[in-house]
Amino acid sequence: MRLIQFFLIFFLGVTACHPRPLDDMILADVALKAAQKVKAEVLAPDTYRKAENFYLRAKKDYSEGYFDSAKKFANQARQTAEQAEYQSVVKQTELKGGMLEPESGSPSLDKSNEEENE
Repeated sequence: MRLIQFFLIFFLGVTACHPRPLDDMILADVALKAAQKVKAEVLAPDTYRKAENFYLRAKKDYSEGYFDSAKKFANQARQTAEQAEYQSVVKQTELKGGMLEPESGSPSLDKSNEEENE
């Protein structure tokens, strides 16, 4: 009888544990930093603020042990931060006149420039 109780308690304990969403939290943090790097807080403030709020909620839930909720909010923070980053890059492109600056040293661009010069 005790063996059955032990396995029952062990099984309930194992199934009740949720893994910590550490990877999701790290990805959300990196996405927010990437958005910040392209000035998303200025060029896409609403989307960036929403991403920050999701991340803060994820951190709060994580610290309180609500790992399922923390994972959900971390994923929302990552996705929203990526949207803010994209919106910021698009806006920067529009402000520069609609053309992205080509990187120097790119072989495909150098070949096209050589062909134009000939």
